[in-house]
Amino acid sequence: MLNATDETLRAYEQRADRYFDASAPAVSAEVAGLLDAVVARLRPGSHVLEVGTGPGREAAYLEERGLHVDRTDATAAFVERLRANGHDARLLDVRDGNLGGPYDAVLANAVLLHLDRAQARLAVEACRQAVRPGGLFALTLKDGDGESWSDAKLGAPRWFVYWREEALRAQLSDAGWRVLDLRHVPDRTEPWLHALCER
Repeated sequence: MLNATDETLRAYEQRADRYFDASAPAVSAEVAGLLDAVVARLRPGSHVLEVGTGPGREAAYLEERGLHVDRTDATAAFVERLRANGHDARLLDVRDGNLGGPYDAVLANAVLLHLDRAQARLAVEACRQAVRPGGLFALTLKDGDGESWSDAKLGAPRWFVYWREEALRAQLSDAGWRVLDLRHVPDRTEPWLHALCER
């Protein structure tokens, strides 16, 4: 029996083309601010692992600013689309634990929100193991309480877990991350949390 995360991945697999078409053509100003903070702390040529690359907007943004990005996604259809567009990309599920490395940073934009809290704890720990000492972890999650299903954007159900700042800080700290910045970010439809951490 599939769990909620597997059901969400199946929705992405089935509606990959629709997701790519419905995605914004550029990185939002809010996410760009988080990415700029990553760029500012890394040297040109630094190696970033992006889990959940999706259409690849954030990867392109970082590469345009001199970083090397390892594009990965747990959705095979996304990886195939990225490759068809000329990018190196590989299948990687953050739940598997071994993310490789060491990287200079890990980016998880709107990815861990599809994991339950126990899965998220393990993923946060895996991301820490994937970076060098002093390496970075940038992530975004939906700000709120509880969990819910939504068929917005895809017309197929996706599961979301919401986080509050205190719980996220505790999760990150327990995994050995030092939180450099954690802010509440408004969005067109709902608020988000953006965090930048250091190992």
